[in-house]
Amino acid sequence: MRYIDASFTEIREEKKTTYVALAAHNCYQVLKNDNENDFILRLEGFKHYAVFEHGRFVASVSKELYFELVKINDKFIDLFECGGEYLVSFSYRPLLEKNSFGKLIDILPSYSHYMFPNHEFNKPQGRILSEEEISALPNSIYKKVKYVTIKIDTDRGVTHELVRHRVASYAQESTRYCNYAKDKFGNEITIIKPLDYEQFKETYDASFKASEEAYFKMLELGSKPEMARAVLPTKLKATIYLTCSIEEYEHIFELRTSPRAHPDIAVIFNAVKEQFEKEGYLR
Repeated sequence: MRYIDASFTEIREEKKTTYVALAAHNCYQVLKNDNENDFILRLEGFKHYAVFEHGRFVASVSKELYFELVKINDKFIDLFECGGEYLVSFSYRPLLEKNSFGKLIDILPSYSHYMFPNHEFNKPQGRILSEEEISALPNSIYKKVKYVTIKIDTDRGVTHELVRHRVASYAQESTRYCNYAKDKFGNEITIIKPLDYEQFKETYDASFKASEEAYFKMLELGSKPEMARAVLPTKLKATIYLTCSIEEYEHIFELRTSPRAHPDIAVIFNAVKEQFEKEGYLR
């Protein structure tokens, strides 16, 4: 058994496919595959569409395409008119899940094309906006289309609270598939150090150690990790990827940094808010 402090990291990758791969790897806590393309294609084959929500784009499209998308009215695609320009905010998910969005597939960066082997690419009716162009949008639209992905190391009590924020995408370390008795986990469970640890050190140590011993004993007797997890503590470390808009982050900050918020989730999101202010994400 070991303790770590809660922490977070903003994910910044050039390719949006990498966001998908990182989110999926986190669910199963597997090592990063050297061949990212093959891994992505396997996810498609499994129809693990939720992780594809972490690869997001904003595109400027033709008026014709914009109103085609208005008619389709898909819940995973957001549409905005901005000073005569027609904007679409979307992820890979609807493009993989349905057959209605070939013209959006045409707009994708070339590194994404292998994900759509049966699609015949045509001249795109739009283009993907750069981060600089997104930042230059009017604030009312910027907040809705600027998405940020963060990786959070926290406990399962905090993740249960966090996923109540519905307008967001998540990929969480799975206790169904992670076997903490394996070498890659150090043959131990990892605990997020309680904020009041020093005050109740002996009780915490005894309780968490008993949970670890019970978990390992159940595995030894033939229980599967998905069943043995029943004895694991709420303070078990859980890594979760969160992707959402600045507008949703502002709502999270409002609730999770208030005096009424649980101290464990407040610690994380006070730090996230401070970082976002430094980056200029909050206006």
